[in-house]
Amino acid sequence: MRAAKFMFGLLVAVVFFVAASAVPVASAQDAEPVDLEKIPFDRSLLDIPEGESSAFYVERYKALEEAKSEYCAVQYRAGAIAATPPKGYREACFKLERIIASAADVDPDLSTRCFRSYTTRVFRNGNIDEIKEILKTERSKDVVVPFRVSWLRYLICSMTLEQSGEKGLEEFKGAIKELETAVAEDDFIARRAGEFALEVYYHDENEGKAFLERTIQAFQASDDDVRKKFAKELEPRMRFFNLVGNEMIFEGVYDDGSEIDWKSYRGKVVLVDFWATWCGPCVDEIPNVLALYEKYHDAGFDVVGYSLDDDFDDLEKFEKKCKLPWRTGSRELSEQANEKDGKDYAIPTEYYGIDAIPIMILVDKDGKVIDTKARGEHLKELLEKAFPDVSDAE
Repeated sequence: MRAAKFMFGLLVAVVFFVAASAVPVASAQDAEPVDLEKIPFDRSLLDIPEGESSAFYVERYKALEEAKSEYCAVQYRAGAIAATPPKGYREACFKLERIIASAADVDPDLSTRCFRSYTTRVFRNGNIDEIKEILKTERSKDVVVPFRVSWLRYLICSMTLEQSGEKGLEEFKGAIKELETAVAEDDFIARRAGEFALEVYYHDENEGKAFLERTIQAFQASDDDVRKKFAKELEPRMRFFNLVGNEMIFEGVYDDGSEIDWKSYRGKVVLVDFWATWCGPCVDEIPNVLALYEKYHDAGFDVVGYSLDDDFDDLEKFEKKCKLPWRTGSRELSEQANEKDGKDYAIPTEYYGIDAIPIMILVDKDGKVIDTKARGEHLKELLEKAFPDVSDAE
């Protein structure tokens, strides 16, 4: 369930929360943490009075965003690899976004951005009843904005899946039926059917596959060319769902520019880790993988990364800092090789519809996939089963 929540959260809300995430501040050189108390910040901006004009709230919002950006910039200039926003910023920003999103005389682009942001915050708090009340309000307005209604239905579908998944299979199947109704009625949700299929899959693999199969068939049978296009776009996700028990395609180049030799990993149990330095949950997995690598490497366990980074300085610094003992493939360099060098590599992230990370796939000695959710404690259990003769003392 947590995996499903993360996948959806990354797809929907990362745009709004990267800058605001409370991440410990540290430098790439392991310098002393930045003293946040010494960074100048106008705390009067956090005061959001009632009864002011829309123009006042827009100006306060812009000023708050600018001040927060400078506050974080000070941390980056001091060598931080992640920045912590000022205390009280999230609460003030949430109030302003809600006010601006409800105002009728605000620039539509800003209003839409604030609406998505504040409703996403409500979603992340798990308050489905509040989202439903917001939807009721939006539908009752004289001028209904289709995007807002679709967006809220989108959030409700995800929350319903997540909450029903904790209550049992029958309620979960009921949530899937509600989702299928929304997909049939709303192009915005239909366009994101692959995301929902992944969420269902991470609750129950069989239900995920069945939902995706039905969705593809419905889109293919549609008279709408757009939905036929959606069906085509969902095919990579089905390849991912069908990986277990089959060989996977893994092509491209490593981050040093040399070609990936996937066949050279035969005879080993291999973890394929799709990740990036900017992905917090990906980075959080690394200590666990390093420990398991050290324990099982001599017995025949190996790891190969596949980075979605496009900043190679960040990737190189990170690999050196963490002393990663395995090799890392690069999506960016693989795509460049196709474009500039005339190669014809199948890009794994595209071929398997991997649009959210981390994705960690365990492959057996014969090159067949054991599991597509090989993370955390589950990875440890899989390796214990793969290497029963390796004791904890080794």
